[in-house]
Amino acid sequence: MRLIPLFAALLIGVVPAVAQTPFNDVHPVYLANCSTCHAVSGFGGFNIAASNIATAYQQSQLASYYSPGQTKGFATLVRIQNGTMPQGAGCSGNPTQDTGLASCVTAGEQAAIAAWLADGQAGPVQQTGTTFCFGDGAGVQCPCGNMGLTGAGCGNSINAQGGRLVATGTASLANDSLVLRATRLPNSAALYFQGTDRANNGFGTVFGDGLRCVQGTVIRLGTKVNAAGASTFPQVGDGAISVRGAIPASGTVRYYQVWYRNAAAFCSASTFNLTNGVGITWQL
Repeated sequence: MRLIPLFAALLIGVVPAVAQTPFNDVHPVYLANCSTCHAVSGFGGFNIAASNIATAYQQSQLASYYSPGQTKGFATLVRIQNGTMPQGAGCSGNPTQDTGLASCVTAGEQAAIAAWLADGQAGPVQQTGTTFCFGDGAGVQCPCGNMGLTGAGCGNSINAQGGRLVATGTASLANDSLVLRATRLPNSAALYFQGTDRANNGFGTVFGDGLRCVQGTVIRLGTKVNAAGASTFPQVGDGAISVRGAIPASGTVRYYQVWYRNAAAFCSASTFNLTNGVGITWQL
């Protein structure tokens, strides 16, 4: 199945995203913006930017002196939005006013933290499979110099770190609980799809504003609408990925990616971008 006709499917049968936001979604925000002061010997013993995600989450749940009755994780957004954090960066807390200030937290990053807080400050979840095909410039270059971070796709108009796809749960035909989660995206349509092979030996090929990582026999799993820059597949009523992807009874390896609409005038004349890829080994 060719990918070009699939893009029209982004506007057909779209289902709004409903998903809990784990700490995995916001940990990269803290790593990117707070590591100078809160990674190892954080002020006040607060290390929310610790490289170990379990440690960082534990730190986020400490009681806050700045916002009494709340966690330190909650207080981070308060301080980001009132301009007192990142400290000394000259940020106002308003992403529009702070455009061009590299040390300030972007609108997309603030939305991710807000979603995590609204969903109950859920802890980190264990990832499944192997991520590949990053837009970090280490392999194939992104089309407009819009490099993202390692572990993500090429940067988009909302988040320069790039759209990120991870998998959690169990990839087993007997007990399929696999969930794909895409983050750092515009609040637009996102097509989750599966392929039988990696493009360009896993380095990807330029496609739209990003890199196409997955090829071979392609199956469209489903389309979701991102909320707070994120979505998941499957959701209630979607059916398991092993069923939607027609995984053979013998088990196999399949590759996954998310193709999302990015209509803003940003990079190329195209109006779409893609996340990184994820490889999953299906067991019986």
